[in-house]
Amino acid sequence: MFLCTTDNLKDYLLAAFLDACEQQNPGLAERTIAAVSGEILDMLSRRYPLPWPMVPALVRYIAAVMAAYRTAEAVTTLVSSEASTDNEWIPLQKEWKRATEMLEKLATGKLKLSLDAAEDADDYEDPSVAVVTGKPIFDFRGF
Repeated sequence: MFLCTTDNLKDYLLAAFLDACEQQNPGLAERTIAAVSGEILDMLSRRYPLPWPMVPALVRYIAAVMAAYRTAEAVTTLVSSEASTDNEWIPLQKEWKRATEMLEKLATGKLKLSLDAAEDADDYEDPSVAVVTGKPIFDFRGF
């Protein structure tokens, strides 16, 4: 089960860069997506049993960011360097850090993954309102 596609990687990497990666190493993006998907599913399958009815948007985001980062890292060393402020990879580095933190929170249970709307319904109390009042102390209706 792939958690994202190469089209999802284009949200974080330029299409021309992905094409250049594929020219240097054919199939790199697909192999990276498969590896990242496997790792994420291994981490989350204990807490969220497989198969899932659909890939949640949060998991797709995490997989796409991690796969984009690893794809870029396989071709250039500038991804892991923050040596200069004009480094074009800093936004991807920030997204990667955010995605890994979210994945850690999902794996430890600090962040809950919504796989089914019916499953979430058990977490909330049914809305009900009861207004109870006592008898009035002073009854001014007779005046």
